[in-house]
Amino acid sequence: MPVDFELGGVYLPPIAQALLLALPLFVVLDALLRRTGVLAAAWHPALFQGALYAAICAALVLFMGATL
Repeated sequence: MPVDFELGGVYLPPIAQALLLALPLFVVLDALLRRTGVLAAAWHPALFQGALYAAICAALVLFMGATL
């Protein structure tokens, strides 16, 4: 089971850790998808970006649970 992480006296639960770790991954992947034109082909770009962020968060939560 993942453990809480302390950051400046504030305890972050595993889901908050995944949300924070997913942000830089999302920014890099979003820039790559914009540059290659994949995002322009999406029906609703904002919905696609939200789903992409959710998928990255879910993958990180699954990975964090598998490693601990």
